[in-house]
Amino acid sequence: MLTELNNQDNFNKYRYLLVDNLVVLNSLSPLSRDSLLDLFGEDKPFGEKKLTQVLRTDLDYDQSICPTLIKLAEPNEFYADLMLDEISQQAKIECLWSKRYICAYIISDLKPSVLAKQLIKIGNNIAQTLRQPYYPFFEPFRMQFLHEMGSKEDNAWLKAQFSQIENYYYPSINGGKFIRFTADNSLETPISWSSTYCQRLKNFRMIRTLVNAWSNNRSQFDEQKNLPLNENVISQSTQLVEQAYQLGLTHATDILFWGLNGLRYHQVFTQHPQIFEQIRKAQQEPGTFSKHVINANIHFESQLLSDKE
Repeated sequence: MLTELNNQDNFNKYRYLLVDNLVVLNSLSPLSRDSLLDLFGEDKPFGEKKLTQVLRTDLDYDQSICPTLIKLAEPNEFYADLMLDEISQQAKIECLWSKRYICAYIISDLKPSVLAKQLIKIGNNIAQTLRQPYYPFFEPFRMQFLHEMGSKEDNAWLKAQFSQIENYYYPSINGGKFIRFTADNSLETPISWSSTYCQRLKNFRMIRTLVNAWSNNRSQFDEQKNLPLNENVISQSTQLVEQAYQLGLTHATDILFWGLNGLRYHQVFTQHPQIFEQIRKAQQEPGTFSKHVINANIHFESQLLSDKE
């Protein structure tokens, strides 16, 4: 990221790191809130500071749990700091956590206090569209989901909300690698997200649960041990969760069981005729899908191996 932060497009702008204080790092970490306050928390009565709290409207009763915007470099100031290595390492360590501390590198012409207000405004604009409280778009998994699962038009609308942000880089679930959020600038900006996309976002928590469960537990399966996490795991999980609802599965454990086996066995599981028999039973008795599948004694492993041969 050092080259990226100092490239021609970014060098003449403020460069920031955004962290989420709902995640508490060990106080000995150089990136922890306590360490940052010791290092940068100068008590200025006026003027811009190195650390600026982003007072999201659903948490502004307690500033200490609101995100912090860290000013890494001012316009035309070359940034070179060992903290970048710590940031990259932390992003990698936590890439599969359900909540993450490292949220984004942000490049903008805006001063810290103004950018903080803009981040609040973006969250409120999205919340208004979805008719819900403040929307923490900056959470890395949420941002990756929005980026990957939105249509070109949906991403154009989100990009329009970022109009005062030159570049935005979020850490992905694939090893914490930073990804630049981009959108098709040639498209006319729609007035809002599509109704289809808004409906998909209602399943976000279930999709995130499935992705996290699979990512953190798949290595227990022999065929997965030496494989990297599939780069399409978010889209695959989204499809499986939507399939589960379409098939009439309503209980969270049933949906999760369908999704985990779908990610492991693919069509060997999702198109197996005996599976549909067990779904009908689970429809009558929600929460029992896994029990019925286990009792049916279906050997997916042998069929998966035969398909690969």
